[in-house]
Amino acid sequence: MKKLCLFAAAVASAAAFAPGLPSAQRVPSKAALTNLHMGKNIYEKKDIVKQVSEDLASSQFIFSTEMKQITVPQIRELRWSLPEDSKASCIKNRLLKRAAAGTEWEVVKDAAKGSDNLWVFVGSDIKGTIKAFKAWAKKEKKAGAKAGVLEGRIYDEKGVDAIGDLPSKDELYAQIAGCVKAVPTQMATAVKEVPTKTARAIKLAFAPDA
Repeated sequence: MKKLCLFAAAVASAAAFAPGLPSAQRVPSKAALTNLHMGKNIYEKKDIVKQVSEDLASSQFIFSTEMKQITVPQIRELRWSLPEDSKASCIKNRLLKRAAAGTEWEVVKDAAKGSDNLWVFVGSDIKGTIKAFKAWAKKEKKAGAKAGVLEGRIYDEKGVDAIGDLPSKDELYAQIAGCVKAVPTQMATAVKEVPTKTARAIKLAFAPDA
């Protein structure tokens, strides 16, 4: 009888540690699961900060607007309306500050306050981007720009609008080209008129007195 009991105990013990069978030691604890999720979030945040850093590095100007009551379809429509090298992203303030730390954009920490914002990263077409944003805000009945950052300075909504009214790069090139083109024409006209004026002066100098 004792032998049978010992044999049964041995079988039960072996079954408890057999591969593929459930074991209390193999079930992750609640703390372990929490740590796994926390680790995943940390990696995701690092990826976000890296992406924002790249967006800042390729931007000439950035500005924000309130995220309140903006839907995903509305954000998608804004993104579609922006010029090719501009983009809109919903970023938590602390992640934006982390990405901007130690760069020329670090001053954005004074603008990234309050609720989280929708930030627009502007490439080469500042005027076109602000124009597209204002048209979107008017159509969707949303607030205008909350704050903008350009060359280490923070601008309010009026400042962002004023920046949007400045000539674009292409417009400046056209104006400069027009000025350069006009100079030779004006010089040629002036040179052409010199002999005529000289001839008149000589004629008057040697004309007999009336």
